[in-house]
Amino acid sequence: MCKALAALAATIAAVVALTACSPDYAPGPAGTVNERSATYFKSGGWRYRLTVTTNDGRRHGFRVTRDEYKHCFRGSAYPTCTHR
Repeated sequence: MCKALAALAATIAAVVALTACSPDYAPGPAGTVNERSATYFKSGGWRYRLTVTTNDGRRHGFRVTRDEYKHCFRGSAYPTCTHR
């Protein structure tokens, strides 16, 4: 019984740690992805950015999660590229 409770507590702790650490950035404007960048910062790890061009021709750069970065390539439509 004690081992089962310890295993359950460890599983819950792992799930909480993984969900608490995932960043939640504000979504960028809809448009076409024309630039992607991944930069490593020694103190903070990887930072991912996309730059999109909106329908009115303006360019907007914003920070995204690693999963969004992996799914959105140059020429793809943001934010539909994030829902694969």
